[in-house]
Amino acid sequence: MATDWWLFLEQGESEKPAFRHYGWSFPEVTFGYGQDWKWVRDSVGKDSQKLVRRPTGGGIVRHGQDWTYCLILPMGHDSCCMPPLDLYEEIHGAIARALAEQDIATSLKPCPEQKTRGIPGDCFQEPVARDLMTNDGRAKVAGAAMKRARRGILVQGTIDLSVLRSFSPNEFYGSFTTELSRLLGESPSFVDWPDELEKLRAPFVERFASLSWLKNRVVD
Repeated sequence: MATDWWLFLEQGESEKPAFRHYGWSFPEVTFGYGQDWKWVRDSVGKDSQKLVRRPTGGGIVRHGQDWTYCLILPMGHDSCCMPPLDLYEEIHGAIARALAEQDIATSLKPCPEQKTRGIPGDCFQEPVARDLMTNDGRAKVAGAAMKRARRGILVQGTIDLSVLRSFSPNEFYGSFTTELSRLLGESPSFVDWPDELEKLRAPFVERFASLSWLKNRVVD
């Protein structure tokens, strides 16, 4: 979370989108910015060694057997003009096409006839419209949460690998970044992390680890 947020603040000064993929050293649970901490704690129980509140919305996500990514769109980029739900669908469409290259068929969850309000409690147990599902629609494959701010849009998304029969991470990374590049109208290029990354992100590590942020979304 700390690195995603630091990158979001840094990339907000740029004209180019940024993308990164990362894994998890051990099982963790993240939950949405607007969720009640006590409810999340009681719902998760002993399912995780750690709880982390995201800066983005959405519901509970259990990490450990997933492929997690962060996408940052600076406010000056054309993609920021796209309606949020359309952007959400386009990102999941890019994931679907990348998975299709590995012969993994998926489908988008259709919009309901009657819209409901509220935050999903458990992201992968309560799929919403335009989430990416298995081809039979029984299990959620991918979801994401967004935050729109003055600097741009932060997207934090993940793919549940436990519902995929076969998956090549390296092949998917190349396919997905290619699809995102087409979607955003950009040519991909790799950028090295700064040597002082740990120092730069240290204040945000402290922020997201604090009880005041975890419980009340308050920064000390």
